[in-house]
Amino acid sequence: MAAQYFSRLAGVAVPLFSLRGEYDDGNGTIPDLTAFVDWLERWHHRVVQLLPINEASPKEASPYNAISAFAIDPTYISVRQLPDLLDSAAARTWRETGPVALRFAALRRDRHRHRQLAYALKLHLLDLAFQQFRGSATAERQARFEAFCRTQSWWLEDYALFRALKERFNWASWEQWPAALRRRDAAALRQAAADERQRIHFAQYLQWLASEQWEQVRSHARQRGVLINGDLPFVCSRDSADVWAHQELFDLSSSAGAPPDAFSESGQAWGLPLYDWAALRRSGFAWWRRRARHARELYDVFRIDHLVGLYRTYGIPKGEGGTPGFVPPNQEDQLAQGRDLLQALLDEVRGEAAIVAEDLGVVPAWVRESLAELDIPGYKIFRWERSDGSYIDPRRYSPLSLATTGTHDTDTLVEWWNTLAESERSAVLACLEQNDLTLADDPTLAPELHLALLGRLYEAASVLTVLPIQDLFGWRERINTPGTVNRRNWSYRVPVCTPELDQFAPLRERMEALRDMIDRSGRNTLPVRQPRRPEGRTYQA
Repeated sequence: MAAQYFSRLAGVAVPLFSLRGEYDDGNGTIPDLTAFVDWLERWHHRVVQLLPINEASPKEASPYNAISAFAIDPTYISVRQLPDLLDSAAARTWRETGPVALRFAALRRDRHRHRQLAYALKLHLLDLAFQQFRGSATAERQARFEAFCRTQSWWLEDYALFRALKERFNWASWEQWPAALRRRDAAALRQAAADERQRIHFAQYLQWLASEQWEQVRSHARQRGVLINGDLPFVCSRDSADVWAHQELFDLSSSAGAPPDAFSESGQAWGLPLYDWAALRRSGFAWWRRRARHARELYDVFRIDHLVGLYRTYGIPKGEGGTPGFVPPNQEDQLAQGRDLLQALLDEVRGEAAIVAEDLGVVPAWVRESLAELDIPGYKIFRWERSDGSYIDPRRYSPLSLATTGTHDTDTLVEWWNTLAESERSAVLACLEQNDLTLADDPTLAPELHLALLGRLYEAASVLTVLPIQDLFGWRERINTPGTVNRRNWSYRVPVCTPELDQFAPLRERMEALRDMIDRSGRNTLPVRQPRRPEGRTYQA
């Protein structure tokens, strides 16, 4: 699938919230992708890989703990050119003068993202925009809004009511709501929908704005020959619209997690809901199919987070007396479940999007064999690809893979290098055939070795080479440190505004060198797409 969907390509991984651009207010926005796409294309990179863009609660920074599997986070909406704000004197005053304007300016200058403050400021402006829209929207814009609500009603109605009720109950968990709303009593839902009509429309308005801005960026990316690679989280938050609306598809008596392994002696309890896999199978994996169809409307490629969890999920019962274990419990059922679910997702997206599997961590060999049979690429992270104590030359990687230096959960390339023992550094030199380089006492990654490592990854046999933006330039700051909770996680911002990246000679020279490597490795080609699905086949949400 991957090799047929596109030719050998190079790309860059960066969270959308990390981008600095013309439209950001301390948090990258959807329109900021336009300039970034242009920058990528100029330097012969054909893929931009993002973290999830799903909406999280106001105080949650992690994009993997979302309140919806479908809604886009409103902080990604640019308010700078919204007609409803341009037409509102109150909104212009609130945004452009006084202490609020100063706070926005401070957020734009800050080295880090402050999501909670950015969320509060952005949502207030969007609320003002919505009030203006309700009072004076043109017939054409009103018609577009109504059409969006109709076509997306299959997820939008539950989400919008959920979000309105979250506001009503001061963002308390739905499990703390009145019993009739918790159990989704039909009469209680009808009354709530009537009582919260305006806030429901506000939630729908936010998603309409995000959708329109996203489609503009996707259209621009298509014209420039750049693929947008998204990220499908394994599961959404327990306190989410999806869990509330589809309680029959989740086992809320247990938490998903990971068993004890080399990364954690005690295992990990993530606090995320466990799927009821039997119920999902009885439905023909309908909810997951909807996710795939929604993803193909947003992305050209999407990464499935925690791929092994589709085959087997480690469940940790709440309270005492339960025994943690995998669901399903035996390998035969695990293999069948993962294979059948992935085949269902492939059926939904084939011809319009491609899938990449995040198959990192402790993954049984038979899972990767199953991925190969399904023609789904997995990950190859240089530092973890070892054989008999040596690093594997990326030119020996399977073509059915994505080669990279790290992920949002690893330290950056230069920080990894700085922690290596001398014997490990020597092993890297041997892999790269750079034995003429000497390892000085200085632990920093020498520029020539840095370029040699990146160049070898561009030469990888993998169909995709996608590198974190920090590793292109040797920047040190990471995005997330797993197992920790602190203000630095999920707060990384690119230190340079996208339009200014080429104005700094060292950055421009690095990109010139990388462009030449990409050209020599045969990755400077336009994406090759499969034919679209045969006409006449219908897909209903």
